[in-house]
Amino acid sequence: MSESVLPSTSNTISLEALKLPTVSKQGMKALDLLNSDDLDINKLNTVISADPMLVGILLKYANSPIYGLHFEIKNTLNAINLLGVEIVKSAILICTMRSVCKSENHASEMLWEKSINLSIMTRIIARKPFRKMANEIEVSAMMSQIGGLIISSNFPDEYASVVDSANEKLISVEEEENNFFGLHRSEVTAYALEKLRLPSIVINSLSAFFNGEQPTGIHSDTDKHVLTLFLATLLIDYNEEDNGVEKNESIIEIMEILELSDSDVDGFLEVYNEKLTEGFVF
Repeated sequence: MSESVLPSTSNTISLEALKLPTVSKQGMKALDLLNSDDLDINKLNTVISADPMLVGILLKYANSPIYGLHFEIKNTLNAINLLGVEIVKSAILICTMRSVCKSENHASEMLWEKSINLSIMTRIIARKPFRKMANEIEVSAMMSQIGGLIISSNFPDEYASVVDSANEKLISVEEEENNFFGLHRSEVTAYALEKLRLPSIVINSLSAFFNGEQPTGIHSDTDKHVLTLFLATLLIDYNEEDNGVEKNESIIEIMEILELSDSDVDGFLEVYNEKLTEGFVF
């Protein structure tokens, strides 16, 4: 695949030539139902139940540490009612994304883990200032690494070199992707999400996020997505630093915009670490 998509004379790749993850037949039927004006939950349950991989993802999501339930969800209908429309959509897309991750591809597994961790932290944060939008914002977080996953799955050997090179240069993998492949992560992400028919707010939020367009205030729902993504990323990095390190100016700036206190943020970190300890993998 590398030879047909990545020209030998240039590192620039074509979006149209990339092999994208595809939604299963049952997944597409489920998405059509989820996007309809009069959703029939029972019909949705029937469609999802016909796809074993999707059932597995949905039940695993419903029983994940994110929700902290004290009982086990054992059937798809209960899972659908618990999770709601946006998260069921996310589960379908997770199933789609998981199909492009190969266990022997360490770079893809790294990106996959990053998307899970970001979605966990994003959900924890969003439930404080934007509780009604928490599920929608979590979808943006879960889809955040799809551009990297697509590039990695198309060019596993080259991408492994990109990751090593980024580490050596002490720059982000996204920056080195652009250097090597001639495409920005946001371009691949937007292209894939449009093909998967995700809402424009997810596409616009991730484009702003990867382009470093941090809002200076809350003027739209997109700003809510983007600010939460930025804060989640910063707090994950902060969490990995030594204890006692002061929160940097970027964290404090977003805290002020979202009207969050130190105790709020410390609580986010505590819950996040609990979720990591409990474990959450698809």
